[in-house]
Amino acid sequence: MKLLNSSLLEKNITTRQNSLIESGKLGGSEIIVKQNGQTVFHKSFVNKINSMYRLASMTKPVATVAVLIEAERGNLSLDDKVSKYLSGFANMYVGKVDENGKAVPKEPVKKEITVEQLLNHTNGLFSDADGPGAHQRDLFKRADMQNLASYVYKIERSLLSFQPGEYAYYSGGAAHSVAARLVEIVSGVPFNEYVYENIVKPLGTRDITFVPTDEQWERMVKVHNYDGKKASYTDIGKVMFDGMPLTFYSGAAALGGTAEAYSAFAEMLLNDGGNILKPESVGLMRKAYVPISWNPEDSQWWGLGVRVINDDKYVLPKGSFGWSGAYGTHFWVDVENKITAVYMKNSYYDGGAGDERGGAMAAG
Repeated sequence: MKLLNSSLLEKNITTRQNSLIESGKLGGSEIIVKQNGQTVFHKSFVNKINSMYRLASMTKPVATVAVLIEAERGNLSLDDKVSKYLSGFANMYVGKVDENGKAVPKEPVKKEITVEQLLNHTNGLFSDADGPGAHQRDLFKRADMQNLASYVYKIERSLLSFQPGEYAYYSGGAAHSVAARLVEIVSGVPFNEYVYENIVKPLGTRDITFVPTDEQWERMVKVHNYDGKKASYTDIGKVMFDGMPLTFYSGAAALGGTAEAYSAFAEMLLNDGGNILKPESVGLMRKAYVPISWNPEDSQWWGLGVRVINDDKYVLPKGSFGWSGAYGTHFWVDVENKITAVYMKNSYYDGGAGDERGGAMAAG
């Protein structure tokens, strides 16, 4: 085990964050690093300690844990066809883009989407940059996003980007929302209540939520942007993700939370599920299923709701796992060295795939 040097960590992270803030490329952040369950670094830059952040796609690991809880309880199986619970998934089609730029049916699905495929991005649901998924964005009106049921109803009637299981591509908003809807169906509990009672409350916090209290809204940070010359800040109102009403408990991108609360979630995963999951379920979550790029030489593979490092060529050790969000939130779990790291910011300038995203983590 490689022990972290807390003094070096403090120096490197502080230097990097202050440099980004001075340049205008960062509006503020909060970072927590723990090793062996002990906090070795916790500091906020510009923002106050215990600020609330929009988690965006860091919702996906939480939704994945909810599915795994229901699997442990015997209410569903990862091998189940999604159509067992949502009949519209039984007769789906793969699409193509015609000469008029319209998504049209190409061929029937050969093998139906399974619950596992929802979680490891091999499902084909809105899974392309310029294919049938991208050309169906007008399928959804705001009225279709009032809740999970109305949203998933439209998903059932969409065209897939590829045959399930034959490729992997990130399903940004669709697949994990379908997974959240499955949890609602088999448990009989609205997804926001389910997550609180089964995940957030056992973590000993209230600061991961779909619907912030007035006090939590007061702690919510503004969204930063940078135009190449100066920084700006936007209060996007009482929404957790652009364009989504608070009644839409998306399993893909609708949670808000604090660095400390998400750190507790990461620690739970490091510690084999704590009082929330069985070790076997965490093992399934951090298993390397398919390479993100579909290239077996890729260091990063899809787990369930997370990316997993699958070789020794990456900056993090093999077996490390985590995920990020569109507003620039990140977390990693380094199993080998018993480290968890959470990096919180909210920015339009560089989100989960932004060039500056590694500033905090790489410094460690």
